[in-house]
Amino acid sequence: MKSVKNQPEIQEKEISGNVVQMSRSRVIQNKKDDSSKIWEFFCSVKLAVVIILIMVVACILGTVILQERTLDEYTARYGYGLATFFRVTQLNNVFYSYWFSFLLILLCANLICCTIKRWRNTFLQTGFILTHLSLVLILIGGVVKFQLGVKGGVNVYEGKTVNYFLTQMINRQGKMDYIKKDLPFSIALDDFILEKNEPKYQLVSYVKDKDRQKVLEVKSGKRQRVPGSDYKVTIKDYIPDAELKQEPVNTSDKPENPAVFVRLFGSEDLAAEGWLLANARNSYDDKKQNLRVEYIWMPSQEELDKAVSSVGSSQAKLSVTISGQSQDYPLELNKVFKIEGTNYSAKMLQYVFNYGDRRPIGEQPMDNPAVQVEVNGPEGTETRWVFEKFPDWDKMHPSKYKNLKLTCSGIESTHMAKNTVRILHSPEGKQVMLYIKDKRIVETIPWELGKKYTIPGVGSQIMVSDYFPAFDFKQEVVKKSDEIGVPAIFVEVEGPSGKADDWLFSNNQYATWYTDNNLALVYESTGDSIKHFTSKLRIVDNGQTVAEKTIRVNDPLKYKGYVIYQSSYDPEAGNFSGLQIVKDPGIPVVYSGFGALCFGVIFIFYVKPFLRKKTKKEMEE
Repeated sequence: MKSVKNQPEIQEKEISGNVVQMSRSRVIQNKKDDSSKIWEFFCSVKLAVVIILIMVVACILGTVILQERTLDEYTARYGYGLATFFRVTQLNNVFYSYWFSFLLILLCANLICCTIKRWRNTFLQTGFILTHLSLVLILIGGVVKFQLGVKGGVNVYEGKTVNYFLTQMINRQGKMDYIKKDLPFSIALDDFILEKNEPKYQLVSYVKDKDRQKVLEVKSGKRQRVPGSDYKVTIKDYIPDAELKQEPVNTSDKPENPAVFVRLFGSEDLAAEGWLLANARNSYDDKKQNLRVEYIWMPSQEELDKAVSSVGSSQAKLSVTISGQSQDYPLELNKVFKIEGTNYSAKMLQYVFNYGDRRPIGEQPMDNPAVQVEVNGPEGTETRWVFEKFPDWDKMHPSKYKNLKLTCSGIESTHMAKNTVRILHSPEGKQVMLYIKDKRIVETIPWELGKKYTIPGVGSQIMVSDYFPAFDFKQEVVKKSDEIGVPAIFVEVEGPSGKADDWLFSNNQYATWYTDNNLALVYESTGDSIKHFTSKLRIVDNGQTVAEKTIRVNDPLKYKGYVIYQSSYDPEAGNFSGLQIVKDPGIPVVYSGFGALCFGVIFIFYVKPFLRKKTKKEMEE
């Protein structure tokens, strides 16, 4: 009876236990279902397609949108709104953004899950595993590179050592900034070698009436026509390293090119000497004594008499010629002159006494006076140099406004030193020397050859030791060596005025004109060509030299995961080397992926078919 009474209680306990067990089973089943859904999500091909499509769009945006620029550049190109949006969403640096790395990680997870799901744990699936593993490794290597890799540069001077490099980045304000990265070692530059190719030279022709410039072939003995003209040019001779030797000579008793040989003495010692040519370089400047010596040939006795009582000098001016009409403007800097009857205006920016001389203008000799002019016209602004002694210089060089001819004059004659000695000479034989101080005539005396005269207020003496009525040079071109130094070619030109020949030197920056002044020739270098540049580097770690190598482009030095490339050099002095320093910890991972891919493909196409055939053959036997 007792057991019968307790039976309902036992049944109730069993029922309650079953309910609890069923509840637990449902919870476990729900958890399994949730886990299964997550697993299926990561194994989904649709997920892979969506990720790849998003990455394709990201790559397109990263190509279309300028990358790694400043906020100002984005604002100027796209506007402030889009520029801010790009910076916030990291579209200004797509491939190094966190969300792009997240996409790579997500694709990597999807690939791993798909691989595990399809894995059958058989040896024949080794190729399948390797190929999928290779893709995973390549993706992981990409993420490691984007997030942990660094790249920068540093300039190292010969004999110096550096232990850092600089990387570029866009800061929070959208500005380009440089960050200093320390190296766990030091880089020493022992030597920098810059090797150049043999220089190349070209012969350039210019026909003025056609306004046409052409490059001619430099080949000895070949007779060639200048394109678009009746001129024919033949190179008769070539010297790889030529020198022009000149000896002054007098060619006539008529005053065709008067010149005097002047000597300056300080106390009793000879301080300077040289020829002054009335029709060419007719002055000499001594900056230390603020002294200028001039030789002026007067065409008549009457003109000489006027010059003796006058210090006056002509006014410097700029002449503008267009459509056959010429207009003159005074040399006033930074003043805009409207060219009458045209849409042009001109402004003189600066003038120099010796073009190319970097010294202050007060220290420059009056060798090559020039004016820099800014021209504004229908096609915008053009800046060009105008040379007093070479009025046709612009014809041999490209310019925007070819129809506009600019010349300058009077710069040399307007320059007067504090002390001036003016040597005057006339055809009648009258010879007068003027001493001018502070633009006032102090003394006037007749001069004779070979006689010394004291310059008042200076303490120096001057002597005219020789006079040539028709000054000229007896010239001879000689060969200095067989190496390429200053090449020269001997050119013969046939044209309307007959034949003419002359030597053209590669170091002569001025054109050589044919007798009709319509054809100009220039023999010039095409520029330096760099063969290669190398740096001899040492790696110093803890005070010890641990590695040495001479690096060149695409042949770097590697140490402790850092790769040091030769990237640039000092183009002017050539005394520093530009190094690019890269650390990419993702490279070994990526290379491992490529290796796995190769082995996987080999296994799939060669090993697997071989094993299947072998197994099938064994089963048949």
